[in-house]
Amino acid sequence: MKRIYILRHGETQWNKEDVFRGRSDIPLNETGLKQAEMASFYFKNKEIDFIFSSPLLRAMQTAKAVSKTTEKDVEIVEEFIDINFGIWEGLTVKEVERNYPHDFAIWVKNPQKLNLRGGETLETVRKRIASGFEKVLSEKGENLLIVTHRAICKIMVLFLLDMGNEFFWAMKFDPASITLIEKINDRFTLTFSNDTCHLQSTKGLYKDF
Repeated sequence: MKRIYILRHGETQWNKEDVFRGRSDIPLNETGLKQAEMASFYFKNKEIDFIFSSPLLRAMQTAKAVSKTTEKDVEIVEEFIDINFGIWEGLTVKEVERNYPHDFAIWVKNPQKLNLRGGETLETVRKRIASGFEKVLSEKGENLLIVTHRAICKIMVLFLLDMGNEFFWAMKFDPASITLIEKINDRFTLTFSNDTCHLQSTKGLYKDF
């Protein structure tokens, strides 16, 4: 059996301000750093064999916190970088809703159909995630940890469970949440998702945008 833990990075200031982050290299804020530390304690005794991370700073800061407690190096997987939001990056949800009402309506109702100028479609993201998984699943370790971003967490789970991108909004991934998928023989099973019990005092309410 292979266990695939998926850890969303901790909170950033742009999370708090409902800003589309995408490829913008935003660091964790004070809360996010604390969340990363608390997540690291969760994994201390999980016998993690490999830690894989998106190359963006907010993910790497979270991954390095876990690296300290597990004494495992962090390996960057470029395919697990956040979705490119193109012309939306750096804009708040309210700004996008006001300035791009048609595209925003597609994003909310049928995200798999959105095709932003300068950005990625969900299908493009799914294809590169599939390529990334070819690398990480070839490792012989039983317990793998992937540190990445909200949108990528969603597509990862959909891909592994062989579900369509139209179910993008059917799942929620809070900052520093933990999801576990287990592979038994050739079948992937979602064991739990969006677990934030380890955060305790830093746990809050986050909008899923």
